[in-house]
Amino acid sequence: MKKHLLLLLSVFIFSPSLIHAQVDYDSEIQPIFSAKCISCHIGSGTNGVILSSYSAVMESVGEQYGTEVVVPGDAENSPLVDKISSDNPEYGVRMPQTGNYLSSNEIDLIVTWINEGANEVPTSNELIANLPDGFELKGNYPNPFNPTTNILFEVPESASYTVSVYALHGALVTELAGKTSAGSVSVSVNFGDEPSGIYFYKVTASANNNRYLIGTGRMTLVK
Repeated sequence: MKKHLLLLLSVFIFSPSLIHAQVDYDSEIQPIFSAKCISCHIGSGTNGVILSSYSAVMESVGEQYGTEVVVPGDAENSPLVDKISSDNPEYGVRMPQTGNYLSSNEIDLIVTWINEGANEVPTSNELIANLPDGFELKGNYPNPFNPTTNILFEVPESASYTVSVYALHGALVTELAGKTSAGSVSVSVNFGDEPSGIYFYKVTASANNNRYLIGTGRMTLVK
């Protein structure tokens, strides 16, 4: 299987220092599939490949390759990577067929996600998805919004937090970080300079040397 893979060190800024965090499927990978792949790979899918949800992706068996399209921990031998990154894949032609190929950054993100284990939520010790009582994402209000919305969440103790917002295709649009005492937190996001569309956000918090994924959400900017 021929491969032309680029390496990526996925780094997010959650505080003044740089801390590694694993790729989150819902906010970083699915938006790429939804923007560039889902028109052909939904429902029964094309060649057995369905990219409309995490479970569908992980259960997809490529008819041409005869194996699961994602091999957790092994991007090099994952047919999905072969099809989106190689100009001469083992079977057929490079995807998407329209020629609107994924960018190098998008490919790198998918490669990193697979090599990290192709998990639905990050499993790094630095990012814990199983929240203790008191951490809760309330959502954002208003939604739809123009041009400002407030992302609301709860923390049970003093914590540092980061709100990361992504465009539909997976690119990071903005990150807002701060510190708060226990209680309700409201983070204002102003998208006066951004185009109308669907955006995804991820809220993380750090407390007592632990990093928590409070939750992810979807919001719509309408101008």
